[in-house]
Amino acid sequence: MRTLALLRVALPVLAMAASVVVASPARAEAGRVSVRNLAVEVYPGAAPQQFTVPCAADEQLLSGGYAAGGPALRIVSDHPSDGQGTPGGDGSAPRAWTVGVVNISPARYTLRVFAACLAGGDSTAGVYAGAQAEPADTSAEAVCPDGTVRTGGGYWAVWYARLGAARIDGSHPAGTRGWALDLTVPANLPARSSVTALVVCHTGPVAAVAAEAAEFDLGSASPLCAVGSAASACVVPRIGSGSGRCPGGSVLTGGGYRMVSGGPLTGHAALMDAPLEGAWTVRLSGSTAQDTPVRVRVEPVCLASIERPGGPVSDLLPGSGARLNKALALGGGLLGLLLLLIVLAALVLRRVRRPAPAAAGIEVVVRAARFRYRDDAYREEP
Repeated sequence: MRTLALLRVALPVLAMAASVVVASPARAEAGRVSVRNLAVEVYPGAAPQQFTVPCAADEQLLSGGYAAGGPALRIVSDHPSDGQGTPGGDGSAPRAWTVGVVNISPARYTLRVFAACLAGGDSTAGVYAGAQAEPADTSAEAVCPDGTVRTGGGYWAVWYARLGAARIDGSHPAGTRGWALDLTVPANLPARSSVTALVVCHTGPVAAVAAEAAEFDLGSASPLCAVGSAASACVVPRIGSGSGRCPGGSVLTGGGYRMVSGGPLTGHAALMDAPLEGAWTVRLSGSTAQDTPVRVRVEPVCLASIERPGGPVSDLLPGSGARLNKALALGGGLLGLLLLLIVLAALVLRRVRRPAPAAAGIEVVVRAARFRYRDDAYREEP
């Protein structure tokens, strides 16, 4: 009876173990996003200054961004890097996010650099680059390879002493796997490619999730006119901000912006292009020659895990992650296997200890009887 009870416990647990071992996990983990940031003081200078925020050793880079303390900070690069500030490419693994900035004012300003990193996921990151086809091109694009998923992107521009760099009017997702730049290229720059687009691509059981773009209009202030000039020489200051979010069940990995109407902006400055409080937030400033609306689109990039082939894993703790559930199920399976081994051992020992049957032979039964007699029953006759 005791052996039968052990079997009743061991067999269901062993069946659960078999379902886990034979079937691969049904859902991989997208992981959790950790946003790291660094605040720095940017001093006046004619050359770009670079600032880098790394991910932890066990994390994968998703994207990054910045928040500038004023329009005098001109962002000339905003890109994934190797941890030392060098841009990645050709599938290299990014370890950090780097921002290059020039402070054109006599005062110092604060700059905050962000790195969005993925912890606990099952995907790995690589960076791919795409340069202008011609030096005068007003766009550049980098594309993720087939079988990978875009998580973010950025750029780096060559800074020429006394000439500056191309101006980035937009940095945003393109298509399903690309990252594109909208440029204004000054005529005085050298006749060679000066801007490179960079895209971060992840390989693994993850998928892009469509997200709705958010649009906002740049607000306008009173026109600024030079003294003694005609009204046509006036400019209208502009500034505004907006945010885009991911749908439920997905994680925000990156984002970008583009101008969809109005402009062009002169004195254009992107004051913020970064993850902030669970949303991708953009803040722009500049001026226009006329009082016409300028509309900007914010495009978040979102990621989710996907089903793996092979069948579902038992969800012992819903919402606790595939790795934890798999570990618990495998532990239960091992326990069931141990119980089964104990049952088998008990059966073997029981056979060994059973008494041997008696050998064939002659059975002898001795029966005894008691009797007595009385000697007074005999009498002599005279």
